[in-house]
This record gives sequence, structure tokens and C-alpha cells, in this order.
Amino acid sequence: MVVASKCEHSLFSPEWGIAQHPSRWLLLQRFCRFLRRSPAMSWQQPPSRGIRRVYSEGPAGPPFPGQQPRAAQQYSSVEGTHSSPTSGAFAPATSADQREADRLEAQVRAQAADLSRQMAGIVASLASLRSEVRADSVERAAQVRRDRSAIEGSAFADIESQMRAESQRARRQVEAAAEALAPGIAGAPWHSESASFEMGAGPARYLRIGDLGDGLAALAPFLLSTNWLLDGDRQAVTGLVQSALVRTAAQVPLSHLTVHVFDPTISGVTSVLAPLRKAKAASLPSPMHSADQLREVLVGLIALAGRNAELIGAQHLPDLGALWQTEGIPTGEFALLVVLDYPNGIDEATQNMLIRLAETGPSRGVTLLVTGDPAVRAERGVKPKHLRERLLGITCEDGVWEVPGLSAMTIADEGPPQPAVLAEVLGAVTRAASESSGPTIELRELIGQFAADPWRETADDEIEAIIGRAGREPLSIAFRSENPPHPNMLVGGAVGQGKSNLLLDIIYSLAARYAPDELEMLLLDFKQGLEFKRFDADADGRNWLPHTRILCLESDKAFGLSVLQYVADEMVRRADLFNRARANGFTAYRAMTGDKMRRLLLIVDEFQVLFDGHDDLTVEAVRLFETIAKQGRAYGIHLLLSSQTVSGISGLNVKGDSIFAQFPIRVSLKNTREESEAILSRHNTAAADLTYRGEVIVNRNLGMAGDGANERGIAAFAEPAYLVDLQSQLWTRAVDRGIAAPPWVFMGRSSAQWPNPVAVGEEGQWAWLGRPVAVTDAPVAVDLAGDGDTSIALVGTGDDTAAAVLGGVVFTATARWQPGDRVLIVEGAPANPDLEAVFGVVLPECERRGIRVDRVGAEEALAAVLQLREESVTTLVLAHGLHRLDLSQVLETDPESYTTLTGADLMGQLATGVLNPAASLVAWWPQLRAADDALGFDHAGVGTYVLLRVGMDDLRSVAGAHALPFEGSPRIGVFGRHDEFGLREVIPFASIDGATIANSMGRAR
Repeated sequence: MVVASKCEHSLFSPEWGIAQHPSRWLLLQRFCRFLRRSPAMSWQQPPSRGIRRVYSEGPAGPPFPGQQPRAAQQYSSVEGTHSSPTSGAFAPATSADQREADRLEAQVRAQAADLSRQMAGIVASLASLRSEVRADSVERAAQVRRDRSAIEGSAFADIESQMRAESQRARRQVEAAAEALAPGIAGAPWHSESASFEMGAGPARYLRIGDLGDGLAALAPFLLSTNWLLDGDRQAVTGLVQSALVRTAAQVPLSHLTVHVFDPTISGVTSVLAPLRKAKAASLPSPMHSADQLREVLVGLIALAGRNAELIGAQHLPDLGALWQTEGIPTGEFALLVVLDYPNGIDEATQNMLIRLAETGPSRGVTLLVTGDPAVRAERGVKPKHLRERLLGITCEDGVWEVPGLSAMTIADEGPPQPAVLAEVLGAVTRAASESSGPTIELRELIGQFAADPWRETADDEIEAIIGRAGREPLSIAFRSENPPHPNMLVGGAVGQGKSNLLLDIIYSLAARYAPDELEMLLLDFKQGLEFKRFDADADGRNWLPHTRILCLESDKAFGLSVLQYVADEMVRRADLFNRARANGFTAYRAMTGDKMRRLLLIVDEFQVLFDGHDDLTVEAVRLFETIAKQGRAYGIHLLLSSQTVSGISGLNVKGDSIFAQFPIRVSLKNTREESEAILSRHNTAAADLTYRGEVIVNRNLGMAGDGANERGIAAFAEPAYLVDLQSQLWTRAVDRGIAAPPWVFMGRSSAQWPNPVAVGEEGQWAWLGRPVAVTDAPVAVDLAGDGDTSIALVGTGDDTAAAVLGGVVFTATARWQPGDRVLIVEGAPANPDLEAVFGVVLPECERRGIRVDRVGAEEALAAVLQLREESVTTLVLAHGLHRLDLSQVLETDPESYTTLTGADLMGQLATGVLNPAASLVAWWPQLRAADDALGFDHAGVGTYVLLRVGMDDLRSVAGAHALPFEGSPRIGVFGRHDEFGLREVIPFASIDGATIANSMGRAR
């Protein structure tokens, strides 16, 4: 066990580090157990009391690990035995032992050598293992250090990335907040590289005053919130004043902004805005330099704040900006008062007014921008601190602005806008000011639901039209007979403000909701245009607006009067029906009888034409109009009057107030203050404050301005293409339902159109002269075969009109004649080209039908007329130029009585029917005196005068002392000497042509 113990002891030495490595300890335990189990290694000497020495010879084996090499002669001592190598007494006995010992020693040595080799391998393995463990430990430590570095690097990177993200997010939030508070140009920096600036859509509550660093805007409340007082560095203050003015002008439309400047030292600080005067001079009045001027302006600003307060209060809103946002359009007016070098030039009265505005002005649209001058001593009674404490003080020192609430931040001054930027912004403001159109609202958006399924509603209680939007809500008007009564409507507006468009909104909105058997419209356009032509049939005779009963396309006072008479007659007719049904009104009548009586809406554009003047037509028009306005609602009859001007209508000076009292609905587009009061009511100037084309004030309380009665909105845009499609759709629907009767169309500046076919009477010889200026399809006609005076005298000049009338007379008077009847043309002068053109059409047609046609000149004229005495066939004598004949010559003398027959006598007998009862005379004289020469002063036999262009004497000689010439062309006056009509205004038919003849009496061409 010595070897095992020594090995065990050696392996536990610090050199081997067994104690420090458990794996080595396990290896050692296994090795020691091996030694103990080995027989050679477990042999023991028996105990002995003495020392025994054992000698061996021969080469010494390798020493045990840790032993010293022994000498050639060694000895072994055994306890209690002593021996000598040369002792002969023991030689025999020890030889065998010696050999055994040698053998054992050799065996041990062999095993020891083997063990030594194993130990060397173990040591080598342990060394290798140790090296590997150390290398592994070093690698693991390095990996740990790398992992730690990576983790630390990743952690720092994540933190840094998160910090950057949070920083960017915070910046975006700050920028978004700044953009929300000061959108567009209100918060944009004045960078020269900025190519354009987004103009504001309304007043921003904050303005940019400087830079917080890294491009972040420093904002301060301004419009709608507070007033500013700027102190400190004079150059910086001037720059911020200019910047604030330019930003404000870019946010608020010039039509809603006025900038007043009080400049006591005439510094010209605000001159940068001077270009805006070209767009709207009133937006930038000339600067004030005295306290008197400033007080006058302050009075106006206080009044403005009051008007704005009324608008705001009517909507229960906090300020003017909220009103703009609610209604979606600019409402009211903003005013910015710049007071420079305060308190310079400010007296006590002015100071008090400034304090009053500073306390209540911003929310009402009036804002103060004051710059202080500490070197100026205030006047007696003026205490600057009283105003200063009501303003937001902003001070600049060394290029840094200080604002209450932002004292911890450094706000760098950015200076005024550069000239290039200033020109760009002011140019954009000027261009925007020239574009007076507001938001566009399509009519199709408002009535689309009705157009998709038309005529779903009845006219029992009312007829309602959606005409636009008030804020975000639909804006509508309704005509009602009762509960409450809203029977009539008055519309006004200056030229170019969209009045015609508004009328189209009303007409088409009603047409889409109510069927033609529920609503009938009479449309009169008196503004010398063809705005209502769209409601007539197209070139193919289709697609008229089926609700239209009467359509007047040109201004004509007489026709307007006839329409009023038509409506008055309709009112009488309905009154009779109501009495029979014992109904007390329109709604009750429909409910009791089931009769779909239509509501009737009369729309007159530029109605003042009807009532301008003091003639008989005007007097009668006013009488009829007053009756309809007061009584029409009970019978379902409503009026809509439209005009550019309502003031100064001469015919309504007496009864205007009583008539307009029947018009509770008042609608006005932009107008002057005077016209606003005339259309709405006295002291209601809301229409003068409108801005955009199409912007309207709707008032349903007789125009009274109180209690929020004014409703402001935008009229819808009636897109022409959409109207064409809608009208075609409605026409098709009406045709399918059998209710598409074409309108009665009046065109006062064109000849009357011949009906197709021309249906003359079955009896008599009816000569058509034209269409009356009245609501009727019946022509003005004369029966040449009637009793009494049947001759027709045309008097006056105008070859084209005379030719058209004479051609129409021949065409219609002979329509029922039989072959063999005769037309005699008596020409005292050569026929003019107009007559020849007509005769070239109508006379061949007569000959084709077997009618005899003769034309005689001046030499044969009287002889041909005299020859009629011998004939009995029906004859039409058409004479012109008779004034050139010598009617004084004696044609014959009675041999018994010596009575002579002159040419004048002959024409008189022809006119009276004495010459030939079957002959009729139609003659044309250039003036009345020529007719006197032919027929005598009493014009015996003439029953009808056709007055062409005649002088006042001839007109009044025929029609009476108060007759007036007709306006417009073509026109003729028809005066029947024996009828009740008096002088009638008639539109002659167009010159007869081949197409009219081909279509006459239903005969195809």
C-alpha cells in the first residue's frame, strides 16, 4: 500500500489539483482500488521483531515515482532481523527466498512499470483535460463577455431607437397640435424657399410668433381669443405686426375682413398690405392719424361687434369662428384694429372705447393689435395699465420673444416675411378675393331622392322646395295657404348674384316632388332674355317641363296684364266651385270632393316691369295684383316675384306696402343696404353683408330681422346638363301618365307662329290678323261675310308687317271658298318686294284650288272695281296704293238725276257692300288721311282697323284720346269699331310660306 499511498498522496498534491477538480478525484479513487485489488501489490511481510535485510543483486529496476535510485548493493531491513550480505549461515535458506523475492520484485517492477505508463497516460490525459478545460473556460468567458456586450449593445440600441421613435412621435404630436391650432399659413414659417402657402379656410385662433428651435412653431392666441400688446425691440415688433396682418389676410376672405390702422406718428408700418386695396379697397381703409378719426371708427366697430353678436346668439354659439364652422360658410365680418405707439394720440374717451372692445371684441370678430411706446407719456385721464391688463403682453428683447405661459422656452424672432414671400401671399389673397363664388352645392345632391322616384308628394297642405343648405342642413321654402299662411314669396338680388339660378332651384325642386296634376306653374320672364326658354319644347317638339301652363319668354307688359287677368279669372272660377261644394278653402275642397285641383304658382322674374309707369295698364295690373296677393292663397294660388330692385317702382308707390304685406317669405341674395331693406324690411341689411354669389338670406317673417329670423345659406348650383336630363325624365313620365300638355308660349319679339294645322271656321270668311297678347289660342279674326261693317282698313307704314297681315288675310279668308270664287288685287302703286314675296306663295295656292285671281294696276283699278257691280261670286278685294289713284274723277253720271259717281264714291260703295254684297274690301293706306280721301271722314263700311306704325294723331283718332303706342315689335293694333275690346295689342302671324300652306287644314305637304 506504500505505492498506492504515495500515488494517492502525490495526486492530492497542489500540482495535480485533484482537490480542485472532482473529475480527477474520481479517477484517483478508481486507480487506488485497482492497486488494492492487485495480488502483487497486496502482499505483506510477516511481522518480525528484528530488522531483516534482504539483498538482491543485479540491475536495479526503475524507481517508484518519488523514490531515489538505489545503489548496486541495497539492503532491506525487517523489523527484529539483521543480516549481512556475506553471511554464510543463511546462504542456502535465502537463495530460494531470494529467487522468489526477485521474481516478485520483477513482477512488481513490471506492474510498476505498467502502472507508471498508465500514470503517464493519465497525467497526459489530465494535462490535456486541464488544457481543454482552461480553453473552454476562456472561450466561455469570452462568449459571456461577447453576449454581455451584445445584450448591452442591443439594449442600448433599443432604448435609443425607442427614444428616437418617441421623440419623433412627440414631435409629430406637437406639429399636429400646432397645425390644429394654427393651420396653414397661420403657423407656417416665412421660409424663402417655400413655393406656396396653404391659404386658411377660416380664422385660426392662434398665430405663429417665432421659432422654438428645430423648426417648431411658437404660437400665441389671437383672433377670436384675445388681443395683443407688443413691446420691446422696435424692429422685431414691426416685423411681428406685419407678419400678423399678412397671416390674418390670408386666413379671412377680404370680403369678410377690414383692417383699420391708427398710426399717430405716420410710420407706415402697415403699408405692406397696400396691394390688397386693388382687390377690395374697403378691406384696408387709409390709416388714421387723429383721435377723432379713431373714435369714429371705434363706433363702427362696436356696432359691428353688436351685429356679429346677434348672429352668434341666434345660433347659441360662443364666438364668430364657431358660427363659421357651424354654417360652413363665412358669416359676419372680422375687423382688426391696429393701434401703433400706444398711448400716443389716445385721449380718455378713446381709451374707454378701446377698453370696451378689448373686453368683448375678440369673440365678436373685433380684435386689437396694439404696439406700445414706453417713451410716450399718456394724456390726462388715460391710464395705460387699464388697457394693458386686458391685452396679451408679448415682449421682445435681444431677438427673443417672451410670452406669458411660455417663459421657460426660448422663442426666436423670425422677422417679417421676405418681399418675395410677401408678394406671393398677397397675390394669392388678391386672386381669392376676385373669386366671389362660395362653396358649390349641387342641386342633384339635394333633390336626388325625389328625382329618382318623382311625384311622391301631394299638394294638399303645401308645396315645398329645397333650394340649398344653411350650414349643413337643407335650406327650403314652402308655399302654404294656412297653418301658418305662407302664400307668396319675394326674391331679390343684385346683378350677377345668382337670382336666375335660385329660380331654377325652386322650379325644378318643386317639379321633382309634385306631379303636373298637383302643381301648375305660370312662368313669366320680363328681363329681356330667354332664361325660361329651357322649359319649352325642344327642336323635336318634345321634353318641355310638364308643369308649365304658360311660358312668357320676352318682356311684355300687356301680356303680363293678361296673365294676371287669367289668374284672376281662375280665382273666380275656383271660388264658384268652392261655394258649390261648401268648402272654405283649397285643402278642404280637395278633401271633400276628391278633385285634384292643382296649386297654381305664378313666377314673375323682373316683375317691376308690370308696375312701372302710371298708364292704364299699370293701374289695372296693380288692381289685379293686389286682389290675387290678398285672396289667392285660399284658392291654392301663390305668387313668386323676383327682381334686381324693389325700391322706386312707381306703380306701387301707393299700394306697395299693402301688397308686399302679403309676402311673408323674403329671400335676398347679395345687394346694397338700401335694396336689402327694400326686399327684406326696414333696418334689415343682412343681404348687404353677404359675400358670395349664390349666398342668400331667407326670412319667413316679412323680412323682420329680430329673433334670429334671418337664415343664411348657399343656394344650390343648378347644373344645366342635369336639368336637361331631369326635365326629359319628367316629360317622359308625364307622357306615360297622359298629363303632358304643352305650355302656352308667348314670344313678344317674334311673329306669331301659325298653328299646325290651321283650322279656320266652318262658316263665314274669317280673316286671321294675328294672335292677341293674351292667354288664349284663339286668333284675332274678322268675319268678312258678317253683318254690318266688315271692311278692314290697314293704316300705317311697315311693308313687312303689312305684307304678313295681307298674306294671312288672303290665306285664311279663302280657306273655305269654292272654285270660281275670286280674289281681286287692286294696286294703285307697284307692289313692294315684301308683298310680292307673299303674293308669290298665297295666290298660286288660290289658283290651285280653282279660285280666280286677278291683279289690276292703277289704270284699270277703278274699272275693275266698277265691274264688281255686275258679278255675284264671292270676291275679296285686296287694295293697296289707293291714295295714288285720282278718286275725284267722275266715272259715270246718272242721266235722270245727273248724280255723278266718282272714284271715292265707288270705293265707299265697295266698303259698305252697296256695290256688291258678296265683295269684301281689305285696303292698306299709309296714313289715315289717305283713307279719308277714299272713304270719307267717317270711313263708312270699315268695321276693323289694323294699325301698323302710325303717328299719335292717327292712333288717337281711331282708338281714342288716351291710346298709347305699343312697345315691342312686331306689333299691330286691332280696333273694332263695334266690339267691346277697344284697342287690342296683336302679334301678327309670320309671313305665309309653303310649309304653312302644306300643313294647313291637316293636309300633308
